[in-house]
Amino acid sequence: MSQLLFRVSDKASQGLNLRSQPVVKDNTKKAVLPMGHRVTKKAEAPVAPWWEVSTTIEGTDVEGFVSSAFLVPETAFVPPLPHSSLSPVHLSTNKPVVRANKDRMAFALNEPGQKTRDKTGSGEEKAAQLTAIVNWLGVEKNNRYAPTPSQTFCNIYAYDYCFLAGAYLPRVWWSATSLDKLGRNIEVAPIFAQTVNELNANSLFNWLKEFGPTFGWTRTFDFTQMQNAANDGLVVVVCAQNKVPNRSGHITAIVPETDVKKAKRTGTAVAEPLQSQAGRNNQAYFTRNWWTAPTFRDFGFWINAS
Repeated sequence: MSQLLFRVSDKASQGLNLRSQPVVKDNTKKAVLPMGHRVTKKAEAPVAPWWEVSTTIEGTDVEGFVSSAFLVPETAFVPPLPHSSLSPVHLSTNKPVVRANKDRMAFALNEPGQKTRDKTGSGEEKAAQLTAIVNWLGVEKNNRYAPTPSQTFCNIYAYDYCFLAGAYLPRVWWSATSLDKLGRNIEVAPIFAQTVNELNANSLFNWLKEFGPTFGWTRTFDFTQMQNAANDGLVVVVCAQNKVPNRSGHITAIVPETDVKKAKRTGTAVAEPLQSQAGRNNQAYFTRNWWTAPTFRDFGFWINAS
């Protein structure tokens, strides 16, 4: 029997569609099987590489068709390394995650030569490295951050900036069930849409309030303090939550000033911090206190001490 047991492979790292027929159409989708999900092969479908399979989803037996190209024998499946405590979680893959396209948007960048921040350097050195990260990400020109008619990607840009800088801001976060297990030191492997889920800007606001202090984030209310922190090479973000839960919130990074890009000041006090964002209007550098718009229910500013 073991030779009939298979797992969804990491080729389908964001899930594999179980279909009612061996054909790719919207109306054939029955469910999404997460990476590592077990299926039993029943038969090969008339059209390769489709197989008819059976599986169990949340206690219910179900049958359908999947592409066998995204399955591996159960004995060959290697799950992601598990966590046993509340800790940063990233989705990683051997496949390219690059700025040039929207493939694997829930995953951390893994491009050769990507810029990073050395947290042991001086404030001036770290600030220069943060500026290099902004310039390398190229938010105004790279397709990973380009808006579509229905989506914007401020959360992904903020995640990429923080990830390269070595400050933890989640792109995915543990489900409630996973958090309960981790709180009891039970190992949990990060699997997309099963044990971890994507966070949008609205969710990131809640995460920063609830979990941010555990991961080095301190809330601040002083524009001059936050701009000075960025100028000293620390990671700073602004996050706001939309009044309507299913509409977009927003998140930007407050970034170091450069010789030509400056915050706006009234005397010596910062009135509008220097920021970098993806969104409907992607901007590597801008100054605007956007969070005061009536669209937003609440907002906050956080500095990461690491």
